[in-house]
Amino acid sequence: MEYNDGLKRKRDGSYILKYKTKEGKEGDCIECGQNPKARDLLYRYNTEDMMLVRNHIEVHLTSHHLHKSVTPEWCGTCKSLKKYLINIS
Repeated sequence: MEYNDGLKRKRDGSYILKYKTKEGKEGDCIECGQNPKARDLLYRYNTEDMMLVRNHIEVHLTSHHLHKSVTPEWCGTCKSLKKYLINIS
C-alpha cells in the first residue's frame, strides 16, 4: 500500500522527504534550484497560484501603507516564484 504524501521510506525503516531523495533531485531547475515536480511552489502559469500571489500583494499593500509597490520575481526557466521585491517610498 502506498500513501499519497511527501515521504519515502528508507531501507532502515526511517522516512525522508521525497524531494530530498536521489530520484527527487532529478529535474531540478538550473536557474533557481527548485524542483518543479514538488507541488509546494507557486507558478506563474497556474491561475490559482497567480490569484494567491495577487491576493498576497493586495493584502500586503493595504496593511503596509509606506510600501509603494510589490513586484513578484519569477524564475526565468521554470516560472516559479522566487521572491517579492518591495519598493518603499
